[in-house]
Amino acid sequence: MPTTRAGTVARAEVGDRLTMTAAVDRIITDTAFVVRDEDLTGGTLLVLTMGPSAPAPPQLVTVRGTVIRFSHGDLTARYRLGPPEPYRAFEGGRALVAQDLKVWQ
Repeated sequence: MPTTRAGTVARAEVGDRLTMTAAVDRIITDTAFVVRDEDLTGGTLLVLTMGPSAPAPPQLVTVRGTVIRFSHGDLTARYRLGPPEPYRAFEGGRALVAQDLKVWQ
């Protein structure tokens, strides 16, 4: 599996492993939140987790995970995403599935 160096989010491809640090923009559910950083295409990135995400805006988080192509229909049951409306801007785009999440205090 390819690895993308930290700070190269804009060049990350689906399937790449990625580590990034960014500010939490908003929480959608316990398992989905959005981070904001200038290195991100469009300024934001959806992050999916298997456990409670714990951060709150504007906390800084470091996320290590895998880049995926986001599909609400395919991922909603696994990540308990809830209704599709908050995810419309991310549909078909890249998201990050977190394997490790650190919240900076």
